[in-house]
Amino acid sequence: MSSKQFIRPQTQTPLQVSTARTPTTRVRPALNAVVLALSALFLHPATAAVDAPFVQGGKAGFVVSKISYALGPDAKDADTCPDGMSLNPVEIFQLTPEAKRHQGESDKDYGSRLDQGGWKIATAANGQNLCMNPEAGGPDPHFRTVKRSDVAVPGINMDGVNTPVGTSNDANSCHQSDFIGINGEAGVDNQFYRLVGCSRSFQTSGASNTYGIEMLTGAWGILISVSGVDDLSNDDEVEVGLYANADPIRLSPGRDPLQYATYAMDQDPRFRATTRGKIQNGVLITEPVTVRFHSIVNSLRLERELQDARLQMTLSEDGVLDGYLAGYTPVETMYDLQYGYRSGKDSQGELASLKLRLGTANGAARVLGHSCPGAYHALYQLADGNPDPNTGRCTSISTQYRVTAIPAFVVDVKTQSLNDALKQTETDDGY
Repeated sequence: MSSKQFIRPQTQTPLQVSTARTPTTRVRPALNAVVLALSALFLHPATAAVDAPFVQGGKAGFVVSKISYALGPDAKDADTCPDGMSLNPVEIFQLTPEAKRHQGESDKDYGSRLDQGGWKIATAANGQNLCMNPEAGGPDPHFRTVKRSDVAVPGINMDGVNTPVGTSNDANSCHQSDFIGINGEAGVDNQFYRLVGCSRSFQTSGASNTYGIEMLTGAWGILISVSGVDDLSNDDEVEVGLYANADPIRLSPGRDPLQYATYAMDQDPRFRATTRGKIQNGVLITEPVTVRFHSIVNSLRLERELQDARLQMTLSEDGVLDGYLAGYTPVETMYDLQYGYRSGKDSQGELASLKLRLGTANGAARVLGHSCPGAYHALYQLADGNPDPNTGRCTSISTQYRVTAIPAFVVDVKTQSLNDALKQTETDDGY
C-alpha cells in the first residue's frame, strides 16, 4: 500500500489533540515523579479527548457528498487520442460502403437505413445481441483507448510498484504502464482512465461521470466511520468502516448535502466493510478491503464492487475528508455498470426484463458513443489486477474515485427511511 501523501491545500490543516499542561507545583524533588504521574493519569487519560466537534468518544462519522471517477485530462487538452474518439454502432456502419446515401433518398429513409445498419453492427453472426453477449463479438478497432502514459492522472499508487512506460498486458501478465500523478507521484494505477479517456461521454462535458447526481436524489449513498481516534494529525492505528447508506442524503434548500445529519448503515452484510488504517500528517490511509455500493441506471439496480479498496483522504480542520477511494473493479462488474447492464435488477430485487436491459445497453451505446464488444474486450486487455490462478488472465481493472465526505452521525440500526418508498417507474424504454 502506498504511503505517499497528498499535497494538502493551505486551507486544510490537520487538527491537533488538546493537550492540557501539568500545573506548576513547588514540591520536593523526590515527590515530583509522583505528582507528574498523577497529573498524567487524570489530565491525560489513555484515550485523549480530541478537540473537534465531529469526533465523539474517539469516533467520527462521514457521508459522501461528492463522488466521481478520477480521470485524466480531456483528449483535446492532452492529445491523448490521435486516432480520434470511440464510435457507436451507427457511426461504424457509416464507414462502410453499404451506408453510402442512395441518389434521391430522403432524410427520413436514409436515417432509418442508418439505424438499421447500427442494429446490424450490434448483432452477432449467430443473431445474439452484442451488448448482452459481448464475448460473441471480437475486439473493435473503433473503440479507442489512451496509449500514452506521460500525462498527469489523478490517483494513487495502489500496488507499490512503478510499472514503466511501454509495458503491455499479455496472457500471462497483469502489468500495465502506470501513470504519473497530478503532483508528480510515480506509479499511479488508473487503467480505467486509459479505458475511457477516448470516449466522448467521459470527457469533462460528457454524461458518463455524472452518476453522483443519482446519489443526491436519495437513491443510494456511502457512509464512512473512523473509530479509535486519539490524534487527528498522527494516529498509528484507527478502525475504518465503509457502508452503503440506507437513508437518502439530507440536502439544503440549495441542494447541497447537510453536515451532521444522521444516517443508518445498510443492514445487508455484503454492503459493509471494515479495515484498519492510520492518520499520517493529517491524511487518512487504510488497508485494502473489498467494498460494495449501490448504483442505479435507468431504474436498473446494480452494484459497484471494488476489490482491494483503500482510502487516501486528507482531513480538514472542519472535518471534511477529501481524496481517493481506489481499488480494482472486476471486469464483468464494470462492464455491467457502464456498458451492458446484464445483471440489472428491478425494485423487487429480481432480474429486470430483458427488454429493459437491452434497451438501456443499446441506447447507451448509441448516445454515449461506444460499441459493447469494443468496451468488453478493451476491459480485459487493460485489466491489471486479480489474475486468474489457472490462466494468469487479469480479471479486474484499477479504478479510482475522487471523493469528498462531510461530517455525519452514522448509526447501525434498521431504518424506516424514505428510501424504502423510493420506487422509480420502470419501463421498457431505453435511453
